[in-house]
Amino acid sequence: MFLLVAFSNGKPVPTFPENALGDALSFLLYPFAASVAFVLIHAYLGVHVLRRNIVFADLALAQLSALGATVAFALGYSPVSPAGFAYAFAFTTVGAALLTATRSLSRFVSQEAFVGILYVAATAAAILVVDRSPQGAEHVKKILIGSILTVEPSDLIKFAVLYGVIGLLHWFARGPMLAVATETQPAGRSRLAVSLWDFLFFLSFGVVVTSSVTTAGVLLVFSFLIVPAVIGSMFSRAVSVVLAIAWSVGILASALGLAGSFALDLPTGAVMVMAFVLMLVLAGLAKILVFVPAAQRHHNGRIAANAAAVLALAAVLASSLWLIFNPAADQPLLTLVERATGLGPASFLDDIDGATYQEARRDAVRFQQEVAALNSKERAARVGAPLSDEEVRRVASYQQSFNEMARGELFVEDVLRAKARRRERWIVGLPAAVLALAGLSLLARSWRRRV
Repeated sequence: MFLLVAFSNGKPVPTFPENALGDALSFLLYPFAASVAFVLIHAYLGVHVLRRNIVFADLALAQLSALGATVAFALGYSPVSPAGFAYAFAFTTVGAALLTATRSLSRFVSQEAFVGILYVAATAAAILVVDRSPQGAEHVKKILIGSILTVEPSDLIKFAVLYGVIGLLHWFARGPMLAVATETQPAGRSRLAVSLWDFLFFLSFGVVVTSSVTTAGVLLVFSFLIVPAVIGSMFSRAVSVVLAIAWSVGILASALGLAGSFALDLPTGAVMVMAFVLMLVLAGLAKILVFVPAAQRHHNGRIAANAAAVLALAAVLASSLWLIFNPAADQPLLTLVERATGLGPASFLDDIDGATYQEARRDAVRFQQEVAALNSKERAARVGAPLSDEEVRRVASYQQSFNEMARGELFVEDVLRAKARRRERWIVGLPAAVLALAGLSLLARSWRRRV
């Protein structure tokens, strides 16, 4: 967005304005502030959800909220309008009542089963509602991944007020809320009182979910709720410590996700979800490799090393067998090795075919660069001096020509690569498969001796 493109000899030369960093920070400021608000309230609710052992309650309520927004969308209302919020909140309230009612059945069947059924039913209903709606697929995509980059100051004020009120409510009612969350039938409380506290929790939970789903999307809302709370629960049982860890990790993951999305020009919601997953993986590794006694740390490190070795050898074995039995197919692991070592398919071709492969590869790259230069010129024209109709037609014609020439060279590459792979399967694939199998056998024998 802030990249400017200059041209030299028909090739794009990226340049960055001096205030690009400042522009990026100002662009991401409101989304980050919204993420902080989401983390603070959702991570707290996530602690309650984990203690109730209904991890997917958030996902079910979020999907019910999405169903309500979808119904509003199908009736012609914007999901972010007051009518859209009312529909979403109505469906979420019904979900809160159903979740409250299922507590009494948890003695016979896991409450999580009912939560899963509720989620599936809400998802199927949403698909049926949007099936015949114009732009229904785009609406479903937005509901899943959200549009957190579109947050405005008025949205932040709304979130701050709403979440502040709900936070105060939970603070004053923290005693019975936590008691109901950790005990099936708290002492001194009637079944009706427990149900009322349950419903109050799920109703406040539903208000939070309803307000955040249209902005952050179902997947990111679930990540805000569960992942930080899980990470905090790994290291402590005290609520205060769990919350401190959850809030810190959640804010850090949000910052990394937003920065990664901006730097890589990828969908923001999806990148933020993966940032939360990355933080969970790192926290898990830290828990088993760092925050344990020295003897246990050594034992866990050996197990982790053996697991990594098994995974690596299994990947090599699977890739080798794939190469042997289907050499013309894509070979992802082999391609990575070739790029790292510089030993491409040309190394397994004769001189004539090798020269043809290298020439086709160079030409394909050159044609793709020409297409990229034309695309950059067209994008630059959108924010600068617009192109004339004749220039637009000329650019489109050049793009089509270069794309066709690039496809021709890529076809030549594919044919010669398949020819090289048929030789490579015996020179590389068979020895690699034998070595990987031998390595797995040695690891299995060592494990049996220790057992």
